Amino acid sequence: MLDGMMPEEVKVWGFTVPVSSSGRRKWPDALRAKAVQKILAGAGIRETAEEIGANKSLVALWVKKAGTSGKSPTFVEVIAPAAQRPIEAPHENGPVAASSTSCRISIGTAAIEIPPGYPTDHLAEVLRAVRAAQ
Repeated sequence: MLDGMMPEEVKVWGFTVPVSSSGRRKWPDALRAKAVQKILAGAGIRETAEEIGANKSLVALWVKKAGTSGKSPTFVEVIAPAAQRPIEAPHENGPVAASSTSCRISIGTAAIEIPPGYPTDHLAEVLRAVRAAQ
């Protein structure tokens, strides 16, 4: 590489990674999956990117795409109370009975009113965001 010549391919984690004449690498899907698996197991994105010789933004994109590859929403556990009881509304003066035409979810101090037919994929994102903000 010191003579200015780019290799046609490099070996990373036992995978052959083709390199174009401009220096771009064509990362095999199996190597991408292994990098994502390693990061999800606790390894850092930056460290993993440095280890394989990739840009950390590219590796972060692989992780992001792997998280959204499924069409179904991610499971979010919702535990229903044994009996319906009045719920304290944060901006009203007294307890309010939950409406039978909607669902109210309380996470910490946040209460979310969900109308019938609300898209489940968006609801999962909202619940994840509320839980992360707690």
